[in-house]
Amino acid sequence: MEVTSSILTFASGKGGVGKSVVAVNLAEALVRDGHRVALVDADFGQSASPVLLNEAPTATVLDTVQDKAPLDEALHETEAGLTLVQAADRPSASGAWEADLYAALDDLTERLRVSHDHILVDAPAGTTGPVRWALDRADLGVLVLVGEPTAIADAYRLAKLLWTADPDYPLGTLVNYAEDSADGESIAERFGAVTSRFLDDAPRFLGWVPYAHAIRQSVSRQTPAVRRAGPVRDAFAELARTVARGHHALSPALS
Repeated sequence: MEVTSSILTFASGKGGVGKSVVAVNLAEALVRDGHRVALVDADFGQSASPVLLNEAPTATVLDTVQDKAPLDEALHETEAGLTLVQAADRPSASGAWEADLYAALDDLTERLRVSHDHILVDAPAGTTGPVRWALDRADLGVLVLVGEPTAIADAYRLAKLLWTADPDYPLGTLVNYAEDSADGESIAERFGAVTSRFLDDAPRFLGWVPYAHAIRQSVSRQTPAVRRAGPVRDAFAELARTVARGHHALSPALS
């Protein structure tokens, strides 16, 4: 079977940067453009994607490794036509099954690579085991940045971890909560300048998402913001076009 899909893992050094909101909206923007898209929520117990989508998967991957459901039931088709995979919903139960969870996620990911154009992985914040699994499987790791010093510092630590282990690791940045394009590019450029100085490399720049009340409303409504016309949909549509071109076509690093 021919593998045609790409895997993008969305990660952050700390929580609160809107990483899951970005992943959910970008996934639906790609679907709107006619792509076959899967969204894998790789958080072993604190899943945000099903909540943001107002979806209730029949089974999690943890259920399948505990023989409570067949593996196919972990592939949940959403209202918008997105394939949603939820790793686990019970953090206390996932620890003893962690190795089996990784194996099952690998199996599902290989299936999805054949049947989908794009796989987006929403990794937990930080550098835990699920984060390392998700980044290791990615064709491109995407650091979600915001213009806040502690978030930048934590993102830098994650970039350092990745490039220390693999100097050629493909890494990009996406700026969330930007005031406008100039602000988004400025945040990415400042981050790239720091990594260039201390790590001898800078991530590629995917683009930016505006700070908008519409996003906060969409979270409360559990309905992705891209379902309504406006600047937020336009921003994600541009990001979707960038992703569809492939990570090799990304803009040069801003540094």
